[in-house]
Amino acid sequence: MVACAVGALAALAVGASVGHWEAGLAMALGLLVGSANGFLARRTLLAGVGFGFLSLTRMLVLSAVGIGLAALIGIQLAPLTLGGIALAQLALAVAALVAAVRQA
Repeated sequence: MVACAVGALAALAVGASVGHWEAGLAMALGLLVGSANGFLARRTLLAGVGFGFLSLTRMLVLSAVGIGLAALIGIQLAPLTLGGIALAQLALAVAALVAAVRQA
């Protein structure tokens, strides 16, 4: 989550510095929305329900939220918002890998 927040701040800064604050905001929102998946996944594991189905549903909801936020800024920025969500998933996967290697 911290890496995604730092990435979101960086996206805002880069977007503003090149004169495209909307694009930076879209990427930042995607990173922040995507970072929520870690917390939601943990709750899914504790629920004891089918993880596969709920994972797909969770990503569908996060994608819908991302597209909705992009629509508020400008729907043409939806790929950046969805890209931010994807980058957040990559960051979460790397963090999980590092944690697993440290425990091994």
